[in-house]
Amino acid sequence: MEGKLHRIESELKRRIEERSAALVKERNFISAILDTAGALILVLDREGRIIRFNRACEDSSGYAFEEVKNRRIWDLFMIPEEVMPIQATFKNIIDGNFPGKHESFWVTKEGDRRRIAWSTTALFDDEGKLEYGIWIGLDITERNRAEEDLRASEERYRALLENVKDGVALIRKRKIVYANDAFLSMFCHQTVETLEDTDIVQLVAPDFRSRFVELLDTALDQKSWGLTFRGRCLRKDLNDINDIKDGKDGKDAKTGKDGSDFWAEILTSAIRHEGAPAILATVRDITENMLWEQAIKDEAEYFRSENVRLKSSIGERYRLLEIIGKSPAMQKVYERILDAAATDAGVMVLGRSGTGKELVAKAIHELSGRAQKPFVPVNCSAIAETLIESEFFGHRRGAFTGAHANKEGYLEAAHTGTLFLDEVGDIGLNMQVKLLRALESGEYVPVGDHRVRMADIRIIAATNKEPMEMVRAGLMREDFFYRISVIPVTVPPLKDRKEDIPLLVENFLRKQGKNPKQKLIPAEVMDGLMRYDWPGNVRELQNVLQRYLTVKSLDFLEIPTGSATPQQLSRSNPLPAKGQNIDETLAGIEREMIIHALETCRWNRTQAAAALGISRRALFRKMKRLGA
Repeated sequence: MEGKLHRIESELKRRIEERSAALVKERNFISAILDTAGALILVLDREGRIIRFNRACEDSSGYAFEEVKNRRIWDLFMIPEEVMPIQATFKNIIDGNFPGKHESFWVTKEGDRRRIAWSTTALFDDEGKLEYGIWIGLDITERNRAEEDLRASEERYRALLENVKDGVALIRKRKIVYANDAFLSMFCHQTVETLEDTDIVQLVAPDFRSRFVELLDTALDQKSWGLTFRGRCLRKDLNDINDIKDGKDGKDAKTGKDGSDFWAEILTSAIRHEGAPAILATVRDITENMLWEQAIKDEAEYFRSENVRLKSSIGERYRLLEIIGKSPAMQKVYERILDAAATDAGVMVLGRSGTGKELVAKAIHELSGRAQKPFVPVNCSAIAETLIESEFFGHRRGAFTGAHANKEGYLEAAHTGTLFLDEVGDIGLNMQVKLLRALESGEYVPVGDHRVRMADIRIIAATNKEPMEMVRAGLMREDFFYRISVIPVTVPPLKDRKEDIPLLVENFLRKQGKNPKQKLIPAEVMDGLMRYDWPGNVRELQNVLQRYLTVKSLDFLEIPTGSATPQQLSRSNPLPAKGQNIDETLAGIEREMIIHALETCRWNRTQAAAALGISRRALFRKMKRLGA
């Protein structure tokens, strides 16, 4: 019997030991879980004393478990106002009423306050009495500080934005989500709610909207800062009956401005707002600045124009820049040049070959506001029809056979300056259409390219033909003619201003005479010059004078009426002058023939080449080589 009892006792002891070991193991497992948990975990007995205090609690409070063991939880909360709420919370737990989540302070061992967000639960015995109270907390001290700092920062920024003079708006998906008082006042709105459904682009004048949209897209795509836009913006139309308040009759009580437009400078910066891309826009009303700048420009242009007029009106004008002449006919030309220089309108210079149409075009350019910009002369009659579009618009490499490299056209070369179209009547109708489109829109596309280029040019055209007859004959488009000939300037032929011949002769001799002291010619020679009708105009006069300086003999296209000595009117001696070799003599004869043919054909190079029996290109080469 004793053996049986001994065995039972041993079995019970073994089972107790196994159960104890299992409990220890379970307790160690739970302790490990509690200590590795990131949350603060306290376990209280029914008296509110701490019987479990995990590592997170130690880290937050600075107390070791042994230091707080068996202390009541509210003893940790040294702030008087926190003691009673914690006691009341614990009493509610004993009564089975769980308060849910709540926040309170506890004071660390070092005396710092820590803000804790608590969740509470409890375990009860079979009789319903509290056995354990479990408090799970999260240290939210740093989060609260960050939230307070953020609120303070937002309040500071809001106070700053509300007190700056510039308008500030936050734009997301082109909608305004925030606007300060200055912005609302600038656009005549009372509250930002009236702008919530408004596309920001609608606040910009129609002429500037496409450029503003491009600016917004660029800022977002490239996440750019500091992109600037200048344009006209629109204030709210306050004449709407719904906006008439307090008897203001369409006037905003804050601004006193009606629904007009104004000049604005908008600075845009790409930011992120609530995790989404947005634009921060700063708006400044620069209407007064723009008006002031325009007034200064207008005043400067007025004084520049008046200065030119005064300089050219002192006494009788004998010249205007490189143009020589004091005749009444030339005085009218000077007046028209000054009028044309004061505008950017198209100019048509009319006159026979050799009258100096290019000099007139240069004078208009040099007296205009584009004087410091390029002056590009183009001889339209010298361009092949197949190449004319490439010459004007330029081309890209590979656009056609022979296009081995990119080439800029006349429009690009003359950008911001003046393009002089000599013999404009030789441009074909097809090219007239393309050129007209480029002049009206300011846009063109080089041959072989797809990108649109911009051309800001002033057109001055010239022709020795009657343009209206060309229009009637279908050789020039009427719309093209009116586009390029807003201001006509007619240069008189030399036979209609013979009183200018002495001035022209003196100027030429001073510039071209081999003997610097030679400034006069014999009276009988001058008489011959005055009697001649000069079908080749000033250009023919220059050639005759150059021949005179070379061979001391006048050579006219036709013999003028009146008496003249054989020496004055004879053609050049075919025998070489003393010291001349045969090559020089032949070159002189060839030059004489070319000039005679050009003068006979009134300087029509195509007809002159045909009369000489050579190609037009060969004629150009000889003229360049011989200086004709």
